Formats: sequence, C-alpha cells, structure tokens
Amino acid sequence: MHKIEYLNSRPKRGYDDGSPSEFLVGYTPHKSGTYRIEIDDILESVSQFSTAIQILEQAKEDDEVVIYLQTYGGSVNAGEAFIHAMRKCEAHIHIVATGGVHSMGTCILIEGDSIELSYGFNACLHCGSDGAGGNVNEYMAKSKFDHEFKTRQFRESYEGFLTEKELDAMLDGKDIWLDAEGWMKRAMKRSEYFKAKFEEQAKPPRKPRAKRAAKSLDTAQAT
Repeated sequence: MHKIEYLNSRPKRGYDDGSPSEFLVGYTPHKSGTYRIEIDDILESVSQFSTAIQILEQAKEDDEVVIYLQTYGGSVNAGEAFIHAMRKCEAHIHIVATGGVHSMGTCILIEGDSIELSYGFNACLHCGSDGAGGNVNEYMAKSKFDHEFKTRQFRESYEGFLTEKELDAMLDGKDIWLDAEGWMKRAMKRSEYFKAKFEEQAKPPRKPRAKRAAKSLDTAQAT
C-alpha cells in the first residue's frame, strides 16, 4: 500500500495574521503518480490554491489528480484561477464531491474529467453576489460591465448543463438545487452536448454550391 506524502502543511485554524489557510495537497507515488487536493472550506483567496495550482501545472499525462471537494463557494477570482489551471492540466482529473458543493464550487465540479458523488451530495447553483461603489458614474460603469461580463461568464460555465430557460431564471435570481442523481443526469447530458458540438466543428466546411450555381447562371445570361 502506497503512503500519501503531503506536499504542504496547513494550520488547523489558519495563519496567525487571520488570512485563509492553504488547501492541503498530497502525492501518492506508484507507477505514475496520484496527486490529492483537498478543497474543504470557503474560497477566499488565490493563495489557498498556491500548491494545488503548481501540482496541476506539473502533473503529466500518465498521472492522476484527485480533488476532494466540499465547499459553500466563495471568491469567483480564486475559483477562476484554479479552474484555469485545471483546464491546462495534462493529467486526468477525478473529483470526489461530498456534502454541500455550492456556488463557485459547482463551477469547479463541472470541470472534472470524471466525478464521484456521495449519497449526501447537494449542489446550489445561483448568480452569486457582488457590488460596486464610488462616484455615480463609476458605479454605473462598473455595474454595466459586471452585468455583461458575469452574464457571459455564467453562460459559458453552465453551457450544456442548464437549459436557456434555467440560465435566464438563475441570472434573474433563482437558486437551483440538485441532489446527486440530478447532477449526474445533467453531467451526462452536458457530455453528450459537447461531444456533438465538437464533432460538428470537426466536420469540413460545406462547399458553397448555391453561390457557384448563381455565378454560372449570371455567366450564362451574360453570354
């Protein structure tokens, strides 16, 4: 049996300055290698993912990364930095989700190559919260940007997972709750959606027959 070697250490109650503690990362050596990342708290800062992001960047194609996920969500910026590293990772990423996985946590879960859900798994998808301040013109400019940017961001994150009607309702303030069965059904639907999308994109472009026919007709009339 291979022993887990932890690559960082985490104080039980965070650092002395009150900043959030880093998520735990371990490594199990065998023929290739299995990396273990534990996300079990609120996402507050990119610094929580420092070692985890390094692992995702160095993991090779024959390695495996297992993420143990249970979080009520948190900072979009922190989660987005981790997701960016996940998308670039060469290794297979397997996510084990237990208990509550809410808000930004669901965006991380969607990015897994394979997933395992506990019986008590539950997910909450919503549009989150944000704010703007300052002078009126600054407030209005920031609010306008946030509306357009975050709408696009949410639609990209949940593409193929939620219907257009559900996306509109969520962006309008509705919370969407799913249990393990509900999540798995949508995950399979999303997988089929992207498979069909990529197959369509891979097809060679169709020849513009109508245009050629129209050109030939014009030539014949000119003659």
